[in-house]
Amino acid sequence: MATTANIIRLYLKRRPQLLSMVNNGLCNYSALARRLQREIFPNKKSEFAAIKAALLRLARDTGRADVDWERGVERILRSSTVEIRSDVCVVSSKGGIGVPVIATSNSKSGVMSVVDASYAKDLKRKGLGVMDGLTLIILCSPRDLQDTPGCVSVILNAIAAEGINVLEFISCHTDTLMIVRNADSVRVYGILSDLIEKSRN
Repeated sequence: MATTANIIRLYLKRRPQLLSMVNNGLCNYSALARRLQREIFPNKKSEFAAIKAALLRLARDTGRADVDWERGVERILRSSTVEIRSDVCVVSSKGGIGVPVIATSNSKSGVMSVVDASYAKDLKRKGLGVMDGLTLIILCSPRDLQDTPGCVSVILNAIAAEGINVLEFISCHTDTLMIVRNADSVRVYGILSDLIEKSRN
């Protein structure tokens, strides 16, 4: 049977923003313990002390590892750049689509292709699923990206925290490609630029 400490540790690992707050001492441990008690152990009032103890122990034991993890992400971001390409569309198909492709991703359910929006009308006439009004944002990072945990998590969490959904995501070697709605593109570019700027200061 899992201990309270293990349950709390696993729960927070699925909630990286909360885990970061715990590890950096940016939360009220009593208030967080009460919240976790309601969410995880709603019928066990006696778990409060064990939850708070688990939070304090987690902060003490993993705080250093969290700092090292964050430094690794900062090192990657410091050497990254952002590129943006407006007016693209995403095409869902079972195979080739007969037009130049910017990026593609294959899975057993089909092929997702990013193409210039100028092809959207023709592709819709062919009966293909086309999502248009999109922007491609590319984060170009150094080779160390592949060996540094947490980069994608930090990027996507920063975007999600602003209420923006990344519609498509492709990771290719050192390039991280994200498709967002045109209306969100300036904000996403700003979020990524801020992350990079903060890592350089």
